[in-house]
Amino acid sequence: MGAAQGNFADIAQLYQDGPDPFGRIPAGPVLIYDWGCTIWSLVDFRDPAGAMWCNHEGECWSQGVNLVEWLAGTLAGSLTVETLLESQPTS
Repeated sequence: MGAAQGNFADIAQLYQDGPDPFGRIPAGPVLIYDWGCTIWSLVDFRDPAGAMWCNHEGECWSQGVNLVEWLAGTLAGSLTVETLLESQPTS
């Protein structure tokens, strides 16, 4: 994972301001990583397993992993912005 890219004070501000000012992301998912180019990873705190979601260009979709798997994948280098975008649903 690279250096922090956001211009926010803390995770609480991210939750309030969020990557989706138009309200398309329901209450519960919280941004935990900014991949750049308006691509965000969010953890869903409504799910005890911590399901991970991605937001890009107004779409929000499940990454198909939980927080533990997401952390392991990003640290191992197997979860990249490219793999996230490959999983983005097509309209």
